[in-house]
Amino acid sequence: MENNNVIKTDNDLIKYIRHIGDSNLKKCFQCGTCSSVCPLSTEDRPFPRKEMLMAGWGLKDKLAADLNPWLCYYCGECSKNCPRKAEPGELMMSLRRFLISAYDFTGISRLLYKSKFGELIALLAVAILIFVEWVVLFGLTPHGATLNQAVSPDKIDYFFDWPLTVFLGVVLTSFIFNMFKKTVLDDKSVKVPLKLYITEGWSLLFNFFTQYRYAKCDDDNRSFLTKLKEGKYNFWLTHLFLMISYVSLFVAIVFFLDWFQDESSLPLLHVVLFDYFASIGLVFGTAYFIIKRFTKKIERSKFSHHTDWMFVALLFLTGVTGVMLRAAIVYKYSVPVIFYIYLIHLLILFPMLVIEVPFSKWSHLAYRPVAIYFANLKEKAKKLQTAGSIAAQPETVPSEK
Repeated sequence: MENNNVIKTDNDLIKYIRHIGDSNLKKCFQCGTCSSVCPLSTEDRPFPRKEMLMAGWGLKDKLAADLNPWLCYYCGECSKNCPRKAEPGELMMSLRRFLISAYDFTGISRLLYKSKFGELIALLAVAILIFVEWVVLFGLTPHGATLNQAVSPDKIDYFFDWPLTVFLGVVLTSFIFNMFKKTVLDDKSVKVPLKLYITEGWSLLFNFFTQYRYAKCDDDNRSFLTKLKEGKYNFWLTHLFLMISYVSLFVAIVFFLDWFQDESSLPLLHVVLFDYFASIGLVFGTAYFIIKRFTKKIERSKFSHHTDWMFVALLFLTGVTGVMLRAAIVYKYSVPVIFYIYLIHLLILFPMLVIEVPFSKWSHLAYRPVAIYFANLKEKAKKLQTAGSIAAQPETVPSEK
């Protein structure tokens, strides 16, 4: 019986991928070097060779259902060893941008990736909205002898923090569900048992809080301490430091703002966790990645999209203004000074959170551990199906002659 499945191709896909990255698909002649040198590629998931092929053929739907780009952490070995300099590592980065726009039903991600001007307009629109909201709530001059009187924490919670938290929660959850539908639900070759969603939940938490696959990019068999001393894990540990700093500050400010602004409550924790660890992590981490992008000494930093630059710039400025704000509060600067630093900080922070986090680079933080979780679900489910089909086969009894 003939298979009448029709594979849809998209002739504009290559143009779009070339527009949002620096991979040269036409140079690839499918030698397989990229997959053979990749420390994360497996027989079941031979990336990036498979993705080079699908992208070159314009298989948009298959790429949208592909989890492999998220399993790649861009060590750069594939690009370094590619005999044709087709930049397969950069293709995987481009495909991650493509996937973000594929999960996003609003079309905002596609606009950001295609247009620098569009990204700037979106950020500016959010900044103007925040400025107007601030003026309506607090005016342009502080009223009160203390910061709490000039800027009420209750109003910050109700009109800034909670609406933002709900927005990010709803948007990212809907995008991740879209990802789940494309990669798991629509895959008719495998059915994931409900039990696996629970038993594999550890991988989601483990990979979110450790980002451990960055460390596995180096397949050197030497000891962990030896590679640590040689700086093999600098990129992973800096990324982890930055992520933990960001998440710590976000949780503290959104959910514990009153306590966060109260210097008398657990002052040692304030100083260690926020004034040093989180603040330094945010500023140092972004500065590290900015320097790497400028110097271009490693493969994963050779090519930078405008959204990459915008993200690290905004995150760096968020960290700097946040440190300035904390210092102004701790060293008891005048209320007007703190008032205006607070406003500037929010005008940088909120556009980054509203635009860059759900629709651009920072969404990798959510998608990568979820993709590993989905990939584990599918692999375990296939093994169970295979084992079940073998067990269901009737035993062959040899006939007597």
